Amino acid sequence: MNEIAIIIPNYNGASHLKECLQSLDEQTVDNFFVIAVDNNSSDNSKDTVKDFSNVIWHKLDKNYGFAKAVNHGIRKALEYWEVRYIILLNNDIVCKSDFIEQISKSFIQPVVYSSACKMINYFDRNIIDDCGDFINKNGLPYARGHGEEDKGQYDNKEFIFGACAGAAMYRREVFEKAGYFDEAFIAYYEDIDFSLRLQLMDMKCYYNPDAICFHKRGGTYGKLNFYDLKMCRRNLTALRIKNYPLFLYFRFIPEFISGGLRRYLFHFRKSQFKEMMILFYGSMLGLTRIPDAIIKRYKIQKSKAVSNSYIENLFK
Repeated sequence: MNEIAIIIPNYNGASHLKECLQSLDEQTVDNFFVIAVDNNSSDNSKDTVKDFSNVIWHKLDKNYGFAKAVNHGIRKALEYWEVRYIILLNNDIVCKSDFIEQISKSFIQPVVYSSACKMINYFDRNIIDDCGDFINKNGLPYARGHGEEDKGQYDNKEFIFGACAGAAMYRREVFEKAGYFDEAFIAYYEDIDFSLRLQLMDMKCYYNPDAICFHKRGGTYGKLNFYDLKMCRRNLTALRIKNYPLFLYFRFIPEFISGGLRRYLFHFRKSQFKEMMILFYGSMLGLTRIPDAIIKRYKIQKSKAVSNSYIENLFK
């Protein structure tokens, strides 16, 4: 029975996609199928999947970005009644052979609704890429351990803030109860936004370091000049307005401002004036998203099932 559906968004990533699918072919379990959602690639991505029998190909009419592509795949997956879990994988992920077997073990506990894995740098496998996503006291998201040498410092299984959607597993109930990724984000921080929404609904995330994959960070979006810098700054405004309890939002405003100023100062000291302009542009784009974020906030806060102190303690 194929109780796991793996969703892989793709855009002109034929070489990445092939290696990703090969790693899935070598898994120690076979209770899954793959839905590859293509953002209207112009390369030979479609030809790549022909070598893999358990892959369903869906091509969109244009490049909608990460959020809409994975939402499309998730909806398709949930049409199959036997699907109990959804795994999201970037096309630039290569999984260790027991990745699916190990990450599935996270859900033995019924309180676990999502699971984060241990993501290692593909090119230097002594370096950590992501050991779970967090938000710091300045309200800025970060990937725990990113760039650190792997010395086993993140080898404890534990409940954490959230999972990087580049390689994460979810119960199907997550999408049935909490909805889907916010397509207005397009790409970047949509998983942080989703994780915070799940935490507000008391749907916990579990970090499982036994589930290991290798990430070519920026394998697709890295081709787009400063796209990540712009989109991260753009989406940060909506993330906060939508999800922060009002008390915490106003309490953290000084940290929001000081954190932003430190980022500008960092680029200024390095004479990175183009980066400063892109940050400013992203901030202005974020302001245009405020009305939409306020509308979405009402529904999110209405479903809140945890205390403000619980949410505050998630910021580390």
